[in-house]
Amino acid sequence: MPTEPTYLVRRVLVAVAVAATLALTAAALPAIDAASAQQSGGPTATVASKSLKKGMRGKRVRQLQRALGIPADGIFGKGTKRAVKRYQRRHGLTVDGIAGPQTLASLGVGSPRKASSGSKKTVSSRGGGVRELQRALGVSADGIFGPGTQAAVKAFQRSHGLTADGIVGPQTRSALGIGPGKVLKRKGRGGSGGGSSRQDRVVRAVIRAGNEIARHPYKYGGGHGSWVDSGYDCSGSISYALRGGGLLNSSLDSTGFMSWGRPGKGRRITIYANAGHAYMVIDGRRFDTSARSETGSRWTNTMRSPAGYVARHPAGF
Repeated sequence: MPTEPTYLVRRVLVAVAVAATLALTAAALPAIDAASAQQSGGPTATVASKSLKKGMRGKRVRQLQRALGIPADGIFGKGTKRAVKRYQRRHGLTVDGIAGPQTLASLGVGSPRKASSGSKKTVSSRGGGVRELQRALGVSADGIFGPGTQAAVKAFQRSHGLTADGIVGPQTRSALGIGPGKVLKRKGRGGSGGGSSRQDRVVRAVIRAGNEIARHPYKYGGGHGSWVDSGYDCSGSISYALRGGGLLNSSLDSTGFMSWGRPGKGRRITIYANAGHAYMVIDGRRFDTSARSETGSRWTNTMRSPAGYVARHPAGF
């Protein structure tokens, strides 16, 4: 029979051992839950792996930037966040500047697993996808991407401020409401010149740059002291867009545009300027600060009288 002090010591030791076991079990549970969530593809694994936000960088950020039509440097900075917010606002998504699953799906930017699958055909010129496109455009749905479908695509792109190249990529698919999928285009052709000529690339770059500031406020002198500004005036807006395509190194005022480039209307790009105002027409769409009162953007399909303006164009355009 143990003495009283020995008995008490044993009881204390047993109690300490039980408490330690319970503490270790409780500490292990969160780790088990986290591991289970990752194995089952729960929120911890999926949301974090798909979402893109400020501070991130890499290949998927470049894919996002290309889909947004902004310079693709692979760094999710302030400019990319602003572009994401603009896109979300225009497409009825939660405006938080984070490219989560819904925003990425709307843009047609896939997950890393989808992006790495190079075995599937990503471009199509006939079939069910083309029929869906044709129904959305309101043209005859024969499932063949021919000249008529290409013309209808270009008309739609112009009316929605997109690059009018006749190729149905992520942005055009989203604007049509047909969701992500293959790039659709005319077989053996792109838009003008197959969408791969230097002229097409430059025009697309000018339009992308114009899109970046299309909804910025009007600011007298804006865009002349610095390319990055809180607002842009008429000539500052044109200068910014042309610089995006590598056609201008420093900003010009409207008087400067009166003698810039080549005289007369261009095939793709024309600047109309006088001493008090300037605007630009690209592929049949007007880029003009005065259009903001009509559309909320510098882009509009409505033309204005060129009377009183000097027409100029960049060489080759």
